[in-house]
Amino acid sequence: MAHLESATIVLYDIPHDRSRTKVSEKCLDFGLIRFQYSAFHGRLSRNRREELAIHLESLIEVYGGAVAIIPVCASDCENWLNIYISPPPLETPTLKVHQSHDSDPPSDKAP
Repeated sequence: MAHLESATIVLYDIPHDRSRTKVSEKCLDFGLIRFQYSAFHGRLSRNRREELAIHLESLIEVYGGAVAIIPVCASDCENWLNIYISPPPLETPTLKVHQSHDSDPPSDKAP
């Protein structure tokens, strides 16, 4: 029997930086696509979701965290709305250099 793939969303909240990085790398290894800092989506079979769950659990067992692996039906995916607006570029502070001529002796001559 063929393993049917379902759209899958993975969400996580992991406070430990290294564990969080390893979780995101494992999601990428499973072919998932990042759509938020701590959220991925892609197509996985039930067996692959379970395998991913085992890997992710082992990655967070020491420092803790929360992971949700959510299968989503095709009709729900058709109604998925994704809104993204690029943030404006960061303004670079302009450094103004004022040259002071305080070390020059005062001049008695008129300009």
